[in-house]
Amino acid sequence: MILVTGAGGFVGVHLLKRLSALGLPVRALIRSDADVGRLRRVARSLCRSAIADAASLKRAMQGVEQVIHLAGIFRESWKETFETAHQDGTRRLMEAAREAKVRHVVYVSTLGAAPDRIYPFVRSKWLGEGEVRSSGLPFTILRPSLLFGEGDHFLMPLSRLLRSSPYAIIPGCEPLRCQPLWVGDLVSCLVKTVESGVGKGEAIALAGPAQISYEGVVDLVQRELGSRRPKMLLPLSLAATLTLLLERVMGSPPLTTGVLDIWRLGAITSRDTVQKAYGFTPMPLSEGARYLLSSNGPPGRRGGRKERTMTPNRSI
Repeated sequence: MILVTGAGGFVGVHLLKRLSALGLPVRALIRSDADVGRLRRVARSLCRSAIADAASLKRAMQGVEQVIHLAGIFRESWKETFETAHQDGTRRLMEAAREAKVRHVVYVSTLGAAPDRIYPFVRSKWLGEGEVRSSGLPFTILRPSLLFGEGDHFLMPLSRLLRSSPYAIIPGCEPLRCQPLWVGDLVSCLVKTVESGVGKGEAIALAGPAQISYEGVVDLVQRELGSRRPKMLLPLSLAATLTLLLERVMGSPPLTTGVLDIWRLGAITSRDTVQKAYGFTPMPLSEGARYLLSSNGPPGRRGGRKERTMTPNRSI
């Protein structure tokens, strides 16, 4: 049995669909009753629990051999900070996994995870990695760059903003660079990791084949949308303040503190990391954006095509 934490989130939903299609036994750990209906068909069992609830975590671990730990946040609230979500939550999960004698934990961190207090999101992921490493359990740590795909926290919110705003906001006067990875390619890496134990005891960086600036992404999205919004460059400090404000007043803000941290840090690595570790070439952002932002809708809704049309020669 594979336990997936954060199963109701962006990556979790995509991962459950793939694991279900492969016939692998999955238990989904969810936080909200709202996730029950949409996930029931793609998980053998559902378990509603907060990572902070030790008793329910213990029940969720019964019969579990592997854990894929996705649970996390991209924005803080008065209920939950980055550290409580990524460090404290991971510690409790590892305690429950150790008691259940889980044989492999796969933790999804972030590219560039480091103890730098300037980037609270990135630092909290590094602290989470520390809890995994010190657990005494066999582990693999995956460090993906910023992810894109249907339901993401990056490309889709940006496209909604560019459809409605009179300006294209560019944070930072110096170019912010990143190396976005398609969520389907991360899912492929996760599946191979649990099936064959790739990278046990290692931390593996994962990123797309193209390095791009934030302004370059804005240009790409505007081109796909047929939009020509004038650009407005904001100093990074002002952009960070505006991001915090939008997080407090919007249910789905166009930018979150966690995503901005990744851009500020510059989540850049070798272009062939996925190829070296998993043997396939990930999808370029330009190709994914063309599908996701096409006038005919996201993958799976274009003329009856299935999502696998986005993965030519990439399945593993």
